[in-house]
Amino acid sequence: MGKMIRETAILILVFVFIFLSGIQTVCAISLTQSIDQTEIAFEDSAKFEITVEWQGAQFAYRFVNPLNPYIDRLKVGRFSSSITSTGTGQDEHTTKKFSYVLLPTSSGKGKIDPITISYIAWPDSVSGELITEPVSIIIAEKKVVAQANGLPFWIPIVGGLLLLSSGAAVYVARARAVKGRPVVKSPSELALEELSRLKAEAGTDLKKFQTGVYNILMNFLKSKYHINIGGQSEEKVAELLSTISLPEQRQKDIAGWLTRAERDKFRPVDAPPGETVRLETELRRCFENLK
Repeated sequence: MGKMIRETAILILVFVFIFLSGIQTVCAISLTQSIDQTEIAFEDSAKFEITVEWQGAQFAYRFVNPLNPYIDRLKVGRFSSSITSTGTGQDEHTTKKFSYVLLPTSSGKGKIDPITISYIAWPDSVSGELITEPVSIIIAEKKVVAQANGLPFWIPIVGGLLLLSSGAAVYVARARAVKGRPVVKSPSELALEELSRLKAEAGTDLKKFQTGVYNILMNFLKSKYHINIGGQSEEKVAELLSTISLPEQRQKDIAGWLTRAERDKFRPVDAPPGETVRLETELRRCFENLK
């Protein structure tokens, strides 16, 4: 009798597990992405859209962080997001969209790096991430529009030649004056160049990336603010940062990056996908704001 009761209890637990697994599958969240064109004129724009869908109410998932896309040769001209639901109860289906209108900044091969979307599921507060695929866009050369204003075509040409001849001597003199003079770059510009090289070399290797980040931040602080944080404790680093002309939040950001980079250099690192992309984007924005 006792054996039959135990077997019946086990069967009930199995059915409950299968039922709950089925509910979790129904409520799964999914991601799709689209771009309206992959080759555009320099004067044109492209629409990039990310769609997140799930079976359930709008409050079933909460998106905890703003999206921080890294975009090369393009800029965000307009951004919008929306969320809609259809159906009710168990048949409710929710769709959330993130839309970007992208404008070219230079010709060539533009790209959108993978974007990490962090969320928390309700009611169990389980966190998760969705990551988009990288996207490339070919941008044509900028068109040169000639404005004749009704004049014969040769008048602008002659005028241009006269200007060139009259300004040739001035140009030559200035060229001789600056010839051989090195181009001086700011600490922020140097840090941005080093960050780009580091990203290309490290790829998704977070340990290698963090080792480079520590050196970039150390050199940046030394050249721009004349402080040396090499070999200093976390408390000493925070004390040194408090002496420079930076907002308090920016001081905390830099201290946090330094602390984590120092630790990641000497420990096994198990990072989520897209972590190097996220860190590189945060650092790039910091250096761009400190130019």
